[in-house]
Amino acid sequence: MKTVSIFAGHDANITFADTEKNKYHVIEIERLVKKRYFRLHVDNSFEEIFNILSECQRIAKQSFGMDDEYDVLTIVADGGLIPFEILNQVFPHKRVETYDHHLSHAASTFYQSSFEESLIISYDGGGNDGFFNVYHANKNGVHPIESIKSDFGGGYLLLASCCTEITKSSRHELSLAGKLMGLCAYGKTDQKQIDVMKHLFIDKNYKKLSESLGYNLKNVECPWRNPLENYIFEGQDSFDFAANAQKAYETMFLEIFDRLIEEYPIKNVCLTGGGALNVLLNQRIKDTYDLNLFVAPNPNDCGLSLGASFLTITPTEKINISYNGIPLIDKEKTNDLLNGRKTSDLDLDYVCKLLKSGKIIGVCRGDSEVGPRALGNRSIVCDPSFKDMKDILNAKVKFREWFRPFAPFCLKDEAYLYFDSKDFDNMEFMSYAPLVKKEIQDHLPSITHVDGSSRLQTVTEESHKFFYDLLKTYSNYSDINVLLNTSFNIRGNPILTTVEDALYVLDNTELDCVIINDILVEK
Repeated sequence: MKTVSIFAGHDANITFADTEKNKYHVIEIERLVKKRYFRLHVDNSFEEIFNILSECQRIAKQSFGMDDEYDVLTIVADGGLIPFEILNQVFPHKRVETYDHHLSHAASTFYQSSFEESLIISYDGGGNDGFFNVYHANKNGVHPIESIKSDFGGGYLLLASCCTEITKSSRHELSLAGKLMGLCAYGKTDQKQIDVMKHLFIDKNYKKLSESLGYNLKNVECPWRNPLENYIFEGQDSFDFAANAQKAYETMFLEIFDRLIEEYPIKNVCLTGGGALNVLLNQRIKDTYDLNLFVAPNPNDCGLSLGASFLTITPTEKINISYNGIPLIDKEKTNDLLNGRKTSDLDLDYVCKLLKSGKIIGVCRGDSEVGPRALGNRSIVCDPSFKDMKDILNAKVKFREWFRPFAPFCLKDEAYLYFDSKDFDNMEFMSYAPLVKKEIQDHLPSITHVDGSSRLQTVTEESHKFFYDLLKTYSNYSDINVLLNTSFNIRGNPILTTVEDALYVLDNTELDCVIINDILVEK
């Protein structure tokens, strides 16, 4: 069967599926329109929505082999209303199905895992079916078993909004969470503040929080938009507030988690929803509990249409969607765009020599990753042994905050040499933050965060052949076979998806080279 599934809320996305062939492709619409956290159902005219969806269908037909007619059109319930006049015209279909927010999250993650049975926890800033839901999944499907009163997503955004270092350059409220994870490492915790803060994730009573901590309130309706009259914490106070917020988040979640795994003693656990992007908490769970843990590469709302697609027609095997995203949409213009530039055929030995000399290289190969992490197809890579590499990337390539850390990648079978973790399973998606071994930290200053952590990506030949071959070659040039990987974009923009944009970054930042499929482009 041919199906198309749509989520039209923030991080809007569409999944095209040929279920008989178990082929799935996801278009994250923000990458087409070049607006992060893009919402299809608001701030767009009828004509704009029609044009965007028509372009998605054109890409699906040209790149994914999808016809102009579908057996099923699936809609995620809380994604907003798209006029059926548009849907009927762009995606002709025989029937329509609708699925709830967290159920779609749960299915998306479970069918990307290798588990035959799993407990699934889906938690975020809310959907039409709650904020924190628990499911049991097996060969008979995904079934809800509990819904917990909470708002981990909203509470986390509220606390992040109190830190000047985070808010002064944020262009969208959804960007606050990732920045809080980076900033919290610079602070010191206070157990009394943690004990007060942790309840915010359950009762959402920011007035009680404010009064308990001695702050004044603004009278606002939306709790994560500057709720405190004296909310601006600066310098070390800002760092400490962030550290307490993160620790309170972890503490409250684990209190719930302890009860759940006692009541539902299943060894396999999936985490999903926007909350599953919290790599610090994920690592703590991995190291603390005797469980098999899985976090998909797309646990946030960008995976909702995929989950709804799985609910429409249940997959018969594990689905690997990691690199089935949007293609380079102007790749047919590559030769013209590279005309007059310094180019050569891709040679990994030469690339490794460039990396070892301190060069920063962008990578655009194949279709993009599905999810918020760049995992090798839309990446910027460099050697993290250079002490000032992090500052160069933040200030002169990515144009983002000084405190934002960068991720390492290494061969999975060598990860134990450089990082501390109970195991290195499910680390191919940057979903965890193990500590860099103390004796290695000084050798990898640009991927070692101030607290010693790192958002690791492990690589195998099966998970990413190009990164695998690159690391195998790089081992001839370095005794510590670890490289730095960050997303190929600049601040405020989504991960790029055109050759033209990649060349723009090359020309306007301190990026040194770009790999376009099998072509190396140098300045």
